[in-house]
Amino acid sequence: MSARPPAALGGYRYEWQLFVDWCTASDVDPLPTSAITLVEFLGDNPAGDAVQLRRVSAINNRHRGAGLPEPGRVTAIRLALDSTRSTRIRHRAKEFETLATALPATGSTEALFGRRDAILLLLAGAGMSYTAIAGLDRADIEVRTACLWIGGRHQLLIPSTPELDPGELWRRWHTVLAFSDRYPSTTLLSQHLLGDTFPDMTAVPNRAGPVAVSIDQWGHMPLPPVAMSPAAIADIVRAHATGQPPRRIIGRPLRYSDQLGSDHHPISSAAESVSADLDPGYYTAGVAARRRAHEKLSELPSLVDDVEDRIEQLLQRTLDLLDGASITE
Repeated sequence: MSARPPAALGGYRYEWQLFVDWCTASDVDPLPTSAITLVEFLGDNPAGDAVQLRRVSAINNRHRGAGLPEPGRVTAIRLALDSTRSTRIRHRAKEFETLATALPATGSTEALFGRRDAILLLLAGAGMSYTAIAGLDRADIEVRTACLWIGGRHQLLIPSTPELDPGELWRRWHTVLAFSDRYPSTTLLSQHLLGDTFPDMTAVPNRAGPVAVSIDQWGHMPLPPVAMSPAAIADIVRAHATGQPPRRIIGRPLRYSDQLGSDHHPISSAAESVSADLDPGYYTAGVAARRRAHEKLSELPSLVDDVEDRIEQLLQRTLDLLDGASITE
């Protein structure tokens, strides 16, 4: 498109100068500028819709006159919004996938939490909100080759990578859910967790029920299963993300020598194997130190989320503004 003559650009002199001054103060180039920079400018200079639309028109006009792409077009804003969300989701997905694959799947009662938490991290990393995870039904999940398909209203595919097999993570947790439906016994479930000796559950129909299931401190899953709240899911995901153990008490020591046979030995409790004289204030000081560390570290994800959320909100507000009115040039 040919550049406009200088006279056509004079009508937006005040709006353009305001933008140039803001760019100078923000140490960014006014020409060319990006859709995200434009949105940040509008966010830092609040005004009514008519004034904001005129500012966008001024910036578009100057870019068009210079033969450059117009950052304030609805398509540009939408692409910037999608790009911001996609980048955020990809970064979080990689982090959460690494955490999910590192969780235990066999052994003590903690493996039960590990199988469930791996799915919570996987879904959160894929971009699902905690509310969506809390309301997700297991009947909506399907393994396609090594990928995981989340159906229903989500229509989300979690692909496999050399480092991640989402289908296997789901099979581990679904085996627990299906086994608990048929054999509602905490003792029997713990027994099979020790060596991953679950029977083949592939022929068991995929019953409806929550994916995010509550588990009490002893590894007991209520019957029928009780869905976790979004807040509880958020607490667990954030705890893993900050490197802090989720707030739960690991189950009682398992003693299954009679059921498992002579090759297995009972697991003795920590109290039977450890004896030490500790300072009376040892535990109090330790708990206080962990609490301080947890409080400080727990602020980091929320700070990052706040910044990313603000960018998304600014982009969405500008998109809504431009969708609701046509810009006159």
